[in-house]
Amino acid sequence: MEIKDVLHRLVYVRNKANLSARELSLRMGKSSQYVSKLESGNIVLTVEKLIDILNICNFPIERFFYENIDAYENDKILLNLIKSLPENKKKNIIEFIDK
Repeated sequence: MEIKDVLHRLVYVRNKANLSARELSLRMGKSSQYVSKLESGNIVLTVEKLIDILNICNFPIERFFYENIDAYENDKILLNLIKSLPENKKKNIIEFIDK
């Protein structure tokens, strides 16, 4: 994932949390323009800053890095359902989908 994609996802996460850039900046204990500068690439995003933002926005780290950020919840539910099936049922589903 390129940095522009990471920054784009930061905007997505902030919007999902219904936070303005200013409000998120203040919750981080930073100046009111901090997140705007971060999202535009004018401030270097560190892992610590990313984790702080995800925690404030109550956004799972694994979802942030998931291939399709919008499909994460449904994929997680589906995977958990499949994991709970007996092996013969899993094979039936594989055969069904494969055809």
